[in-house]
Amino acid sequence: MFDPFRRMPSCAVLALALVAPVFAADAPGPKAEPRVAPVATPAFVDQITFAFRSDEQNHKVVVTTSPTLQRIDEPDERYSFIYNPATQFYVGLEHDNDTYWTFSWPEVRAAVEASKRGEKRLQDLSIAGLGPDNPAPATNAPVATTPDTSALATGDDSGYVWRPANEKKRIADLDCTRWTGETVSGENCEVWCYAGPLPKVSAALAQLRAVDEPMALVPVREVVPDFIFPIYDALSRAGMTPVMINWGSDAQKSSFRLVEQTTRPYEAKLFSVPKIYVKTTLITMDGMVPEQPAPALRGNANAPRVDHSAPNPGAGMNPALPPR
Repeated sequence: MFDPFRRMPSCAVLALALVAPVFAADAPGPKAEPRVAPVATPAFVDQITFAFRSDEQNHKVVVTTSPTLQRIDEPDERYSFIYNPATQFYVGLEHDNDTYWTFSWPEVRAAVEASKRGEKRLQDLSIAGLGPDNPAPATNAPVATTPDTSALATGDDSGYVWRPANEKKRIADLDCTRWTGETVSGENCEVWCYAGPLPKVSAALAQLRAVDEPMALVPVREVVPDFIFPIYDALSRAGMTPVMINWGSDAQKSSFRLVEQTTRPYEAKLFSVPKIYVKTTLITMDGMVPEQPAPALRGNANAPRVDHSAPNPGAGMNPALPPR
């Protein structure tokens, strides 16, 4: 599974470990998101719904796509986020306490990389001061080795050998064929595939892949299991589109499946912050990069502070407004 801390410096890991997800008060210094050219409002938008079971819990994720923005809903977790692919700007909506947060992935990534460079420099300075009379302290850390990247030469690889089975099933109103995969270590995976391309499903999976790492690192939330992406890659190269994936032991079965692909009338409120929502800041963003408002969504940089650890955060702070 994806490990959100594997590339983080120790200082960032410590900050991330304190959240899951917890929020801090607003930070000053609003900064506008780069503008993009206006696009005509569509009459309809695509909506793809997936369901998955991971860590013995059931989840649903809904991907709604407009020409410029994408909205991803996690109904069971009671949050949503709006994503601008052109600028990689995120706006998160917390439905349990009527708050929202924002972050710019390019700025967060740059801050993390700068932190890594700073930590490396400190390590170099520390090592430079060591000598025969001042040896390095004993450590139980394993000896560093050069990573073997030869397995990455051909891109993503599921690690499975795939074979079609002579079984068929109808899933999400699609005729599917069963495929089985097995690794050299004997791990098995079952995938029900549609024998052809499903462009809207593939586009929704590409969107989930794009937001997977930023969402895992900043709000510390796994949107979907990253196990599924190399499976999609491997079978799509054979002209198949996975519709349902089952993996794991009998004691802890995991799955990911397409529920439905539909269209719905475009509504501006799908890609905007509700009026009663109060702005808050992720603890992982506190002091990392200047805080930014949500452009064209809601400008309330001077919103009151919200204590998300309270039983009813923000209670009494916002007068009731007419329904949207």
